Amino acid sequence: MNSIVEEKVKGYLRNRLKYDPYACGAILFNMRKAARVAGYELNDYFGRAGLSAGPEARVASGIVNRALGGGGGSVVSDHIMKQTLDRWIRTSPGMGM
Repeated sequence: MNSIVEEKVKGYLRNRLKYDPYACGAILFNMRKAARVAGYELNDYFGRAGLSAGPEARVASGIVNRALGGGGGSVVSDHIMKQTLDRWIRTSPGMGM
């Protein structure tokens, strides 16, 4: 995993989406899992290409893309992204960053 990408994703989750650090840890755990299912690590390549492994990988890929300033490359709406992130938080234990 690329630590620079991970820090940018953490910053995006905290500052733009307003999640607390424990929620961010749970989200990152699920994002790493979705990236592995897609055959990637959580890096900039995944932000551009992790769209074929299902809806969770699309959400994770969209977050990475937006955190890196990719703009509108994501095909996931903000509503679906927020629903998925909230589900990940509910179903995962809180993990500090």
